[in-house]
Amino acid sequence: MADDAEFAQMDDDWLDITALVREGARSLGSGEMIKPDSLSLLDAMTSVQVMDPRLDMGMLTTADLAEIALWDIDRPLTLSDTLWVANRLFCCEMTWHNSASLLQTIYTCNYYTDNLPTTIGSPTTGNRERDLVLYPLVVATGLCCRRVWDEYLRENVYSEEDVMLGSTVVKFFDDRFSLPDALGLLDVAQAYLETQEGVEADMLAAHVSMRRRWLRVLSSLFAEYLSEDPSALDRSMDELEALRQEHNAYRSTYSDHIGCAGAGVPGVFDAKCMRKFPSLAPIKPRDLLALGEAHAAMASLVSGLLLVRTMLGLESVESLVHFFQGVSRQGDLLPFVRSLLVSVFAGDGLVLLTQPVSEFVRRAISELGGHVGAGERVDLFCMEAARMLVDWFRTLCQNAPRQRRIALKYVAGWDSLQAEAEQLDIWIYSQHASEAEASDPNCNPFWFSSWVYHMKLVLMGGGLMTGVRLDVYLDYEFPMVFCYAAQIFEAHQLHLSRMLGMTSPMQPIDDRLWTRRRVSDTESKEQLERWLAIVAAQKDLATALWLVSHACERLGLFRAPWAKSKKSQLALAVWQKQETPSAQEARFALRFRAFSRLNSPTPLSFANWAATREQLDEHAIGDLFTHAARVLADAKAAMDQSRRRFGPGSEAFRDLYYVVVANSVALAKLPADVVGSPALAATGSQASVFREALLNEAVADAAGDVTKAKAKRDKKKRAARSDLAKSAREWQAHVDRLVSSDGLKVAWSTAAERHPDWPLFAFT
Repeated sequence: MADDAEFAQMDDDWLDITALVREGARSLGSGEMIKPDSLSLLDAMTSVQVMDPRLDMGMLTTADLAEIALWDIDRPLTLSDTLWVANRLFCCEMTWHNSASLLQTIYTCNYYTDNLPTTIGSPTTGNRERDLVLYPLVVATGLCCRRVWDEYLRENVYSEEDVMLGSTVVKFFDDRFSLPDALGLLDVAQAYLETQEGVEADMLAAHVSMRRRWLRVLSSLFAEYLSEDPSALDRSMDELEALRQEHNAYRSTYSDHIGCAGAGVPGVFDAKCMRKFPSLAPIKPRDLLALGEAHAAMASLVSGLLLVRTMLGLESVESLVHFFQGVSRQGDLLPFVRSLLVSVFAGDGLVLLTQPVSEFVRRAISELGGHVGAGERVDLFCMEAARMLVDWFRTLCQNAPRQRRIALKYVAGWDSLQAEAEQLDIWIYSQHASEAEASDPNCNPFWFSSWVYHMKLVLMGGGLMTGVRLDVYLDYEFPMVFCYAAQIFEAHQLHLSRMLGMTSPMQPIDDRLWTRRRVSDTESKEQLERWLAIVAAQKDLATALWLVSHACERLGLFRAPWAKSKKSQLALAVWQKQETPSAQEARFALRFRAFSRLNSPTPLSFANWAATREQLDEHAIGDLFTHAARVLADAKAAMDQSRRRFGPGSEAFRDLYYVVVANSVALAKLPADVVGSPALAATGSQASVFREALLNEAVADAAGDVTKAKAKRDKKKRAARSDLAKSAREWQAHVDRLVSSDGLKVAWSTAAERHPDWPLFAFT
């Protein structure tokens, strides 16, 4: 009663400010607003324009109100109705797994958000399809979402990028139903459906069976559970494999029904449910996946989770590096899969549930032939290196744009770690040798710094080539990107060759400085040779792509945005300005700024890049295509030799082999008359001069306010006086003729299912 009196008193104090607000609005000019000093840009960007259905996602239209009025929790359901709701809820669940919000998906189902009846699972209920079939599926779905939500809360993937954690209220039924309760309800549903006939009953029974398997998998496939009971991995993977087979059989058997949406049950799904829940940010519009798309997402989710077994079965750090690099290139992996891989890989300070992180680095160095010492200083270094290595693996499980951003930032950290590793190597070796010998790379193998340098080069090459997958580079940038990549891979190849050729270190005087090696000399040598084969192929591939892209750029097939318009004097002036050496150097420095301050390898400067480009320009353009074909042929021959020695190799090796062969075939299809045409007979220097002459002529034509007749007469006079302009136009005519006759059109693409970090080119 006291509260009622208080609110009654408050009601007397309310003032109507409608007129004041309207008067203030009329006094504002265009672009003006009234705001407190506390209003920030973030507040403005996350604000909602009330009563605008494009932004106010909770606004109820007339159609929404009519749909809401049709909701009746006590409506008797048929098997057909139940199947429709179950399918729609499944679409909501899979859309949520595809980075949507709970408020856009699961919570739109009124059977999920409304109060649960007390007759769930009761054989005496009067609404048997609802209480014996639908609600068991709804409760089990909630518990599945609970386990996925718990994984998201480990923050292995980013909120608002990979997952939407903006809802401040979560409802998963775990406060009322335990795992045995949910499984018992599914058993009740299964028993009831066995008494029913028809395709709807069969499909619902399959829903119940797959939901039971999915709930069991999610309940056991967690890092904490697996660390306590490692045998649970095999059980959960077997259950997951059975789920995959059952789901494939369901999609095959009921393919016709999956494509049919059905009549639907009015009022069950409330698309404006966000008005019932507080949210941290406005919800953007998001369409639900269609039923066929939802089943495809489920198949992808199950296949992705099977990667956990693959990861835990790997026996070397080398294979783990290739595994996570492969994961980073799989753009269809859902956030839950990527998060779970990180949790199982490095949960609770253990790598792969068993090995301390510091021992992980010791293992990595030992695999590459190194002797890892013991002692407090070594232990501290191993802990720091392990943290950085694990963080990099975590990064490879993020979304692709974030992978590249973080990888380029990590390079500087690995550069600093390499300096620390060099001092550690010198200190260790000086314990049984002179200071001069300890600093001499011919005497000291520098095991720690060699491994750090190796990992830094892996990070540099991966970060640079990820830009191809993300379409970061425009085609006119390809020559400098592939040239820089070739330099990185060449430095990596030389480093691995040095490590492979290092003699075994001398026996230490103090046995306490060394630990026992974990792998044999033969295993270390073979691993280095496998690494060397991959890096050598990457260097050759980057070199060939550099030659091809440089030839295409000189022919004008790859043009910068400012070089694609000649219609105005201003556009031509911008084009001319952008072609100056200072502008080119600025673009070069901006593109490779992440590598410019590294101590090693020596960064490729713009001056060195320009000098290298001038060396290429001394050759005929057609010769560049020919030489690129030879480089790819040599790369393929070397990879074939490696395959004969080590077998098919890792997945990374096989995908790279595919890219090499595909680009070799593309070059082989280039017609001989194209390679020998006058357009390609010109050197790169001549082509550059021709293009500059044509640009200067276009600028001169556009300059001044002259009549068309006078401009035409001046153009003829200049043509008569300038042999260079004449030669340039003749050369450009040959190029245009090749392009117009479809003899020299270049198309670039990436093989998403193979190796999307490397482009494939084709001539049409």
